[in-house]
Amino acid sequence: MQGRGSRSDQPFDVAIVGLGPVGTTLAALLAGRGLHVLALDAAADLFNLPRAIGLDQEVMRVFQELGLGAAVSGVTSAYRPTEYRTADGEVIRRFLSQEPPYPLAWPPYLTFLQPDLERVLREHLTRCSTVDMRLATELTDLREIETMPVLTLLDKRSGEVRNELARFVVGCDGGNSFVRRHLGIGFEDLVFDEPWVVVDMLVEQDVSLPEVNVQYCDPARPHTFVVGPRNLRRWEFMLLPGEDPAAMSGEDTVWGLLSPWLKRGEARLWRAAAYRFHALVAKQWGRGRVFLAGDACHMTPPFLAQGMVQGIKDAANLGWKLASVLDGAPESLLATYEAERRPLVKEVISITKGLGAIIGERDPALAEERNRRMRADMASGGGTTIRQDLFPPIGPGPLCLHGIGSVNAAGRPSPQPEIIATDGSVRCLDDILGYGFHLLVRQGFEPAPTDRHRLETLAITPHVIAEEGEKGTLCERHAVFRLWMQKHACEAILVRPDHVVLAGLRTPGDLTHVLDAILPVLAAT
Repeated sequence: MQGRGSRSDQPFDVAIVGLGPVGTTLAALLAGRGLHVLALDAAADLFNLPRAIGLDQEVMRVFQELGLGAAVSGVTSAYRPTEYRTADGEVIRRFLSQEPPYPLAWPPYLTFLQPDLERVLREHLTRCSTVDMRLATELTDLREIETMPVLTLLDKRSGEVRNELARFVVGCDGGNSFVRRHLGIGFEDLVFDEPWVVVDMLVEQDVSLPEVNVQYCDPARPHTFVVGPRNLRRWEFMLLPGEDPAAMSGEDTVWGLLSPWLKRGEARLWRAAAYRFHALVAKQWGRGRVFLAGDACHMTPPFLAQGMVQGIKDAANLGWKLASVLDGAPESLLATYEAERRPLVKEVISITKGLGAIIGERDPALAEERNRRMRADMASGGGTTIRQDLFPPIGPGPLCLHGIGSVNAAGRPSPQPEIIATDGSVRCLDDILGYGFHLLVRQGFEPAPTDRHRLETLAITPHVIAEEGEKGTLCERHAVFRLWMQKHACEAILVRPDHVVLAGLRTPGDLTHVLDAILPVLAAT
């Protein structure tokens, strides 16, 4: 079945294999740049069970770019604080979120139901005129003819087989990715392999359950409780040695596991599924003109709800680079995708593994030592962590310049203040500036004349962000931009199309050095 963006007479700009949240988001981002996209999924419809249930402010910002901020916000709920509790119920650690005003304009973390989110994204994709979306279509072969990827596709409804050409291919087809396996790319094992049962319940009566998310650090059976959106409540139970995953996910066994919280009739079992929680990252994130994103190139234990989040960040990172190359930028720009994302994802997985080790300790003596240590942290005031402080910036690279100007601004999401219009209305900064590179400066920062010309070459416009009450066309409220700049010792920031700070600048001279560094990476010779 051909969609609205059919281009059977010539190559697609990008073919995307797999239309979960990551693939659909990437397709929509590319369509927003006017690219012709072939979007494929082997399934005929959405998978109508919950899987991922957490997303963060950076992901919401991506959906905002797609014009879907309000629609996605409508299917989300607040993310509750998290407590780590001992078997006796003592709180030995807390995770909280940033308080408003929010640095990126969105709440730092939200919960959602994946079928609801996918429905919003999929409906948006059907409205993209340059996207040919084909469901029930399986990729059966992938090869190259004169450096052009050729996809062999099976229409599972009609049995028809056809070939399509694409300038680039991205495999977003999950942990069992056909694209990754076809390329012969293996995983680096980051040494985490645990069997758990995930139970999703729809609570139908007024029952007494925790109002926060809880990690039960119980050596007898480590387990987790998550307050999902609306009436969804999720439990995750570690399986013990010798327990059969199929038997442990049976309904009677599940009700036994839930007995400390629920009785039959108080809630409805939506699903119970046994999983092996892995920590894996692909050894390569692509080959030639074929790339991987999301679960196809990394798998993360769920203790920080980062699986889908990191996949969407893959899409944002790769998407603008593909669009730039197809618009004439050097193809070498695409090498920065793996160079930036792979080390960062490995670090996120390492952090997540560390939390999993805290939760999952089964030796009673070691668990008691853990409790003593974390109890002391709580007593000294160090037992509470802001969740967003856990995550590192993108590391140094050609488009993430840590060595110029501010030492700690590059690689972080840029602030998004709310801007007060002359009529008193308020809009988010991204909605005003639109897509592209942006130089955001404080009052008084003046690029050199030669640098202004070079900025024009790269289609980068400087924007002065004024404080409320100051003169200026972009006056922020709540001082979000000012406080961020003070924290990171900047007078200006150069922001990439994926809203990542390329460099933090203290002086106009810093900008000169930054432009010297990035022009060869971004501009065609």
